[in-house]
Amino acid sequence: MLDPAGPVDIRLVTHGGLALVVAEVELAPFAALESLKWAPSEDDPLFMLARRHDVVVRAIFEHHPVLPLRFGTTVPDETAAVALLTEHHAEASAWLDRVRDHREWGVRARFTPPDRPAEVNPEDLSHTEYMAVRRDRLAAAARARREGSEAASRLHEEVSRHATDIAALGRRASLLDNAYLVHRDAEADFHAATRNHEGIAVEVTGPWPPYSFVSLDVSAGAAAPAR
Repeated sequence: MLDPAGPVDIRLVTHGGLALVVAEVELAPFAALESLKWAPSEDDPLFMLARRHDVVVRAIFEHHPVLPLRFGTTVPDETAAVALLTEHHAEASAWLDRVRDHREWGVRARFTPPDRPAEVNPEDLSHTEYMAVRRDRLAAAARARREGSEAASRLHEEVSRHATDIAALGRRASLLDNAYLVHRDAEADFHAATRNHEGIAVEVTGPWPPYSFVSLDVSAGAAAPAR
């Protein structure tokens, strides 16, 4: 059994020029992934395993192109791991070629509302004047939201010029929330394109392994996929 609090004993299973990074695990904790009621916490063994999984993926990613498999993908033994590499060899090789020398960057844009105008005492205004003030404020807020949306669209257009691929992440509170697959040679221009966008707050995260850009599904060849 892999102790979530202890060292991770990982090794490589190689075949045909590809390598699968594996570690021995106890399958029982992964059953929680099937439960819609599972609420991960930092002291949960499965949460710690997921964190270790990410650490291993990132460590490999620092030196080699990597295809992150879904956390919880399992095979019963080394023979099955070789079979997985054999079955998916062509597809995995094509994906590795696609993401080679690329990194994933996240770009999120949020609306930044204008400064709140000073409060007006309705008693100091006639009804007509008060309604005019209210109408003007609503119009200004709508205009600011529209301009923020337009700024987010321009941001996306500019950064997309320097990306090989794009994946929408779609958090509702954001005007823009995408992942971009960017070649290392294009990263300077990509980051320059994220700057100086008025009316929106831009957050850039990364670099990450290409989590959002690999659709290699090995579940059919895995003996006990977690989900």
